[in-house]
Amino acid sequence: MKLFGLLVFLSSSVAVAVTAEQVLKTAWTDKTYLSYDEIQATDSRNPLRNVEGFVGREQNGTEATEIGVKFQLKSWPEWTRGRDKTDEQKLLKNTSLGWALQTRYNALLLFELTQQKLKCVEDAVSLSERYVKAQSLSLRAGRGTSKAFLSAKSDLYRFQRIQSTLTQERDLLLKRILNWVPDAKEKKVESLDLIQVEDISMALQEHFHDGDSLSKKIIHEEIEQMGQELAIVKGREQQWIKALELSQKKKKDADTQYEVELVIQIPILGSDVLAKQKQNELILKRALKQKELEESGDQLQNLRTQILNLIEIYRSAKKMERITVGTLDSLTNMDRKIAQRQEQLDLLNQQQEITMLYLNYLLESEILIKNPDKNYIDKKQKEI
Repeated sequence: MKLFGLLVFLSSSVAVAVTAEQVLKTAWTDKTYLSYDEIQATDSRNPLRNVEGFVGREQNGTEATEIGVKFQLKSWPEWTRGRDKTDEQKLLKNTSLGWALQTRYNALLLFELTQQKLKCVEDAVSLSERYVKAQSLSLRAGRGTSKAFLSAKSDLYRFQRIQSTLTQERDLLLKRILNWVPDAKEKKVESLDLIQVEDISMALQEHFHDGDSLSKKIIHEEIEQMGQELAIVKGREQQWIKALELSQKKKKDADTQYEVELVIQIPILGSDVLAKQKQNELILKRALKQKELEESGDQLQNLRTQILNLIEIYRSAKKMERITVGTLDSLTNMDRKIAQRQEQLDLLNQQQEITMLYLNYLLESEILIKNPDKNYIDKKQKEI
C-alpha cells in the first residue's frame, strides 16, 4: 500500500511538457479577443444626444426659482443610420480570435522546425569539421589544393553562424510560447507530429473555398464605417435644430412662467472649417480603401495557387535530395554528405514557408475561425 502511494505521488509530481493544444487554447483569453465584448450598438433610434436638467435661483429684490431641462438633438443621419452591434462585433471578435490563433500557430511551427533545422545543422557542423581536417591533411600531403581547403573552412563557418542564429531563435520562441502558459511546471514544449507538405496539398485539393477573403470583409467593414461617419459629420454641419429647452420660472408672489427655447443653427450663414476638413479626410481614406479593395483581386485563389506552386518546387527538390551517397569516408563522399545536409535545411525552409502560407489561407478562408477547436498543424488534428 505504501509503495502504491509512493508511485502515485511520484507520477503526480512528474512535470509534463507543454502541449501545442495548451498553447492554442490561450487564444480565447487573449486581451484583444476579449475587448470586443465591449462594442456597443449605435442603432438606438433615439433622437436625443444628451439630456441636461438644471435648477437656478435669483435674488434681485424678488426671489425667483427656475427649473428646466435641455434636450440636445442628434442630426438626422445619427438618428437613422445607427447599426446593430451583432454583425460588426461578430466579425471583429472572430477575426481577433483568428489572429490570436495564427500567432500561436506560427510560433509553434517555427519552434518545431527550428529544432529540426538545428539537428540538421549540428550534423553539418560535425561533418564540416571532419572535412576541414581531411582537407588540411590532403593539402599537407600535396594531394589537395588551398582553394578546396578554404572552401571547406568557409562552409564550416557558415554552418556555425546558422547554428548560432537558430539557437537564438529557438530560445526566443520557447520564451514566447511559455509566456502564453505561465503556470506550466515543465519549461519545455512537447514535440509536434507536424503536418507535411503532402498533407497540405491534399487539404487544398479537397477543400476549395470560394468567396471573399477575411481581409476583404474587414476592408468592406472599414468602408462602411467611414461612410457612416462621413454621413454623420455632414449631417451635423447641415443640422438646423440643435436643442430644445423647457423651463419653469417661479417668482415670489407672482404667477409661474413657462418658457420654451429652441436652439437652431443656419448652415447657409456659416461654415465649420474643422467639419469640412474632417469630411475631406474621410473621403480620402474611403477612396484609398476602395482602391485597396479593387486591387486586392481574388486573394483566396491567389494564395492557394501560390502554395500549390511552392509545393511543386518542394517536390522537385525532394526528388533531388533522394540521391544516395556512399558509406566510405572519402573526401568526395564527405563533401556530398555536407551538401545533402544543406539540401535538407533548404527543404525545411521550404516546408516552413508553405506551412505558414497554409495557415494564412486557413485564416483568410475563415476555416480557422469557423472550426477553431482543432490543431491544424498536427497530423491527427487533435482537439484543442
